[in-house]
Amino acid sequence: MAVDAPKPPRHKSTKGNAPAAPMPTEPGHTKQAAPGDLVTANFKVDAQFKQDLKMFAAMHKMSMVEVLRQGFALLQADKSKK
Repeated sequence: MAVDAPKPPRHKSTKGNAPAAPMPTEPGHTKQAAPGDLVTANFKVDAQFKQDLKMFAAMHKMSMVEVLRQGFALLQADKSKK
């Protein structure tokens, strides 16, 4: 004997509706992050690079972000010497 389970409630589709952008506090001005604020940086890397970066960070008890920051600082210092 099979029991009919109740169907889950249907959710209103939001497909095609973009979220409303927050209104700027002053007319004509947009909000910019302060220099010390954390913001998202999105970029694509190949799978092997990500795996290597993640393994290196874990082996040295660092975050992937810290590895990138230190690597960038070293590259910047090297390039500024030339």
